Amino acid sequence: MYVLRVGAIIAFLVSGAEWWLFTHQILTGWTALALLWAALTFSRSAEWRQWYGAALVFPVAWSYIAIYQLENFMLAAVPAVLFLSVATFITSRIFLQQHRGSGSRGAAMLAAVLGVWGLHHLDYPLLRAQGAWNPWGYYLDILFVLATGIGIVILGLEELDRASRMVAVRTSQLERLSTRIVHQHEEERRRVSLELHDQTAQVWAAVKMQLGLLREASPANLSARFDRTLDLVDTGIESIRSVTTNLRPPLLDDLGLVPALRALAEAFENQSNLRISVHLPAEMPGVAPDAALALFRAAQEALSNVVRHSSATSAEVRLSAHRGELTLTVSDNGRGFPDSEALAETARPSLGLAGMRERISAVRGSVTLTTDVGAMVTVRIPLNNVSCE
Repeated sequence: MYVLRVGAIIAFLVSGAEWWLFTHQILTGWTALALLWAALTFSRSAEWRQWYGAALVFPVAWSYIAIYQLENFMLAAVPAVLFLSVATFITSRIFLQQHRGSGSRGAAMLAAVLGVWGLHHLDYPLLRAQGAWNPWGYYLDILFVLATGIGIVILGLEELDRASRMVAVRTSQLERLSTRIVHQHEEERRRVSLELHDQTAQVWAAVKMQLGLLREASPANLSARFDRTLDLVDTGIESIRSVTTNLRPPLLDDLGLVPALRALAEAFENQSNLRISVHLPAEMPGVAPDAALALFRAAQEALSNVVRHSSATSAEVRLSAHRGELTLTVSDNGRGFPDSEALAETARPSLGLAGMRERISAVRGSVTLTTDVGAMVTVRIPLNNVSCE
């Protein structure tokens, strides 16, 4: 709008047509109002009100009166100058309040520049119109425009920095929340596992014992039925043991990550037609409980996906510590991931993969899905998330 003002006044000086002077005066008032409205919406998130339209009408109405109706220069200029000064002073006051509330240096600069600029508007009918300050008054206008632009840039950079810090804080809060949710989830799994093992499994063991006593005391013609019932009880107990192991693998707590991964691979191999090769380090740093659990769950989910979805005949589990990070890879010779998952890794992910990423993110790790010959899941955790035992 300021450039349009300059263009209008140049057109007036060249052509002498009062229409351009009229346009210049309107744009001058609207420029001050535009800056005022920008300050209101930025500092206070102000909403438009209908009576604000009266302020937009004033520059049009008064410019018409001053240029086409009045002959007295002072009478024509003073109301327009007062309008500009008041709008500029109000804008300065808004930025001053912004500075007091946030400590913004950009807002402080804008408050000072606009305050002085508002005073400078007042000298127009008294000094500049009489030839004083010529051309220094116009140089001051240029300096005010440049200083206002610099202040706006500083204010914008400060807001960008503030927004970046807020995003960082929110991200940190979400990471802590995600970690806490994962911990609560694992604690609930542990509690259910212990309850099944210590109570439900013991009840079934007692039932089996009672059935055995009844079988011994029952007629021979009922022995087959008791044997069938005892087999069902054994199946139920074995099912409970399997569930408790999946909920919270005892090897992970008792012996550590490497034996737990080896036992996990053996269990999947026994339960499916999959041949699983395991490559685990003979010696490695002791892994922190959270990281060990996250890696174990990642391997569990990856092997489960291989069995259910890949149509693979063989798979490989590899764990290594190298270049400052702990790396777990689970690969297979199946049909691989869909293109959307292999390339974007975020396109409509399964709940299992989403849960894997959430667990690994909670220990500051990463999950990568690739498709070459079959599929590969690569999990990396920084070594600063493992602790030597």
